[in-house]
Amino acid sequence: MKKLLFILLFITGNLQAQTHSYLGQPSLTYLAGPKINFNISKTEDKVSNRISGGFEVSVWAWGGDGIPKGADFGFEVEKDRVRIYADIQAGMLLGLAVGPVVEIANKRANLGFQTALWGAVLIGGEAKYRRINSKDYFAPGFMFKLPLHTKNENGTIAPIFWAGD
Repeated sequence: MKKLLFILLFITGNLQAQTHSYLGQPSLTYLAGPKINFNISKTEDKVSNRISGGFEVSVWAWGGDGIPKGADFGFEVEKDRVRIYADIQAGMLLGLAVGPVVEIANKRANLGFQTALWGAVLIGGEAKYRRINSKDYFAPGFMFKLPLHTKNENGTIAPIFWAGD
């Protein structure tokens, strides 16, 4: 029974935010969760494949125009490097993201950019392209996002998960 309740809270939080956008009621939704990417790059003589794991937090504005817009902030850790990024996004079941990324490797920080085509409802996938320090990466990945909180112009609609009484 607890598992069923947990699943229902997941689904209703996400769908409630989407429903408010369709009804023309402005609202904000906050989500967070882990992700994994398979970073593929090619040099002149070989192809490199590396796995990175990370965490992402996002906020979505569900306005009256029916097109959700959002921003996210996240990080990924790979064997010998860390990436920190921020993206602006638009979409619902399918979407597009673009933004800067900083890669820290060998005690050096390199600035780059990334863009992604994604599809998700709580669990999803993405096809990400990165260009950092004149090197191209294709980074397909998977993510899981938990809706944490949704609020509209009148206050809180649905605190999805809370601690205490």
